[in-house]
Amino acid sequence: MANQTRRLLWPIAGMVTLGVVLQVFSLLAVVESDAIADRSQQYVAVAADQRTTAEQFENATYLALVGLATANWELLLRQRASAQALAGRFVAANTAMLQGGEARTGDVMVMLRGVEEPEVHEALTSVWALWEETHAAHVRLLRSDNHSLKNNPDVERFRAASSRLTRALGDVSVLLQRRAQVEESRLAAVHGLTPIGLFLLMLGSAAFVIWRILLPFAASTEELARSEAALRLARDELEQRVAERTRELAQTNEALRHSHDGLEVRVKERTQELRDAQRRAVELARQAGMAELATNVLHNVGNVLNSINTSASILDERLRTLRVQPLVKVAELLESHRADLAVFMTEDERGRRLPEYLVKLGQHLSSTRDELLEMTAALHRHVEHIRMIVELQQSYATSSSIVEVTSLQELVEDALRINAAALGRHGVTVERHFAPLPHVMVDKHKLLQIVLNLISNAKYAVNDNPDGERRVTLRVERPTEDRVQVQVRDNGMGIAPELLTKIFQHGFTTRKDGHGFGLHSCAIAARALGGSLVAHSDGPKKGATFTLELPYRPEEQGSA
Repeated sequence: MANQTRRLLWPIAGMVTLGVVLQVFSLLAVVESDAIADRSQQYVAVAADQRTTAEQFENATYLALVGLATANWELLLRQRASAQALAGRFVAANTAMLQGGEARTGDVMVMLRGVEEPEVHEALTSVWALWEETHAAHVRLLRSDNHSLKNNPDVERFRAASSRLTRALGDVSVLLQRRAQVEESRLAAVHGLTPIGLFLLMLGSAAFVIWRILLPFAASTEELARSEAALRLARDELEQRVAERTRELAQTNEALRHSHDGLEVRVKERTQELRDAQRRAVELARQAGMAELATNVLHNVGNVLNSINTSASILDERLRTLRVQPLVKVAELLESHRADLAVFMTEDERGRRLPEYLVKLGQHLSSTRDELLEMTAALHRHVEHIRMIVELQQSYATSSSIVEVTSLQELVEDALRINAAALGRHGVTVERHFAPLPHVMVDKHKLLQIVLNLISNAKYAVNDNPDGERRVTLRVERPTEDRVQVQVRDNGMGIAPELLTKIFQHGFTTRKDGHGFGLHSCAIAARALGGSLVAHSDGPKKGATFTLELPYRPEEQGSA
């Protein structure tokens, strides 16, 4: 019996050992195939993420160019930072795929080992070259002086490079997907062979058991009963775990629903707060612009008052020095010789010279009277200038926030009239280049605020120029069918390149007595008019040009 048991145990042990070895090798093959397939899927996911990153980089570049073209510096800085972050992410992912390392897919970081297939490696190398071309086109586009979105060679070059990069990434994705499909086929083959091996092993074991082992029917029945009981117990336990897990999932789902409802409420509240804050900011900017305009008007009135004060002082001085005393002496002399006036006028030396003296005195008084009349006329002109400034201010103030028919040429002339005293006192030469334009629909008050501020800034910019070389040029033109421009150019101190993006910021100023809100409020008013305000300068001591561009709304369209 013992020998028979040993004879049975050795074959059983051999079959079990063979089964274990086969199971181990099968498991290792499945694990390795799963790992290879997972890595292939990771490469596919990273390639897809790279394509998404390239598209987002292209969108961020366009939005940054829009911010640059519209002087929206907040949009420009935000999109430029986004483009830099996307560029870093793209470079990190491409390096990880070529050489190995960490790469991001969505919000998950994966570790890559680097591709080994020559075809995929060559495709990734070409992607790297296209990326450098696209990034160089991006940098050239944002540094270019041409900020137009249409007919811009830099935009076309960037769009072509980005398109080639996207197509190359698509080719890489196809190669990686093909590679993943091959790995999945291998994994499917391994999975397909494993059941066959197990089946053959089970078939051999069953044959061995049937051939060599004869077990009593009762024992087999008892074993079967025990197996059924164990299966029922396992089934009951599984059903219980499934029910518990279902309840947990239901509770989690309910909690997520409540959290989602609360999040929607908070988002709505925050959105309303942001809208209120924006409305308050616009109102404050409008009030600040009105204050800026009133300050400018008062400044020009003060310049005229200085001229009035000067003329009044000269008039007072001339009246005090008026020679009326000789007339009194001549009258006294004639009164003393009333009885012998004929003898006095013919025989007395003083009498004979008296007519000549009276002629010279009359000429002197006549010239003095002309000077006093000219001074009085100057006083009248200065008072009339103040009245004109006040009337212009009142006419524009009553049209605040009202879009109405306006002549751009007349509005610019009104701004020059308001600044006439200051420009004349500083010896500034004004050149006008006004193209004949039809009337447009615009908010006159906001537009006058911008033009007055630009003329005043230009006057200060040329103060350090020698006399006779202080020049301000104004242009009114229509560069395209749907846009009009008002341009103020000076030959003054100029603007450094690093300050061109800062001069429109709130509180930034280069003048000692400046407050840094003039150009900021002008930029806000320009956006409120649906236009833009940009500055250009070739550098210090080379003058500056401020261009206000507005949408062309003809009178017929506005009235309709």
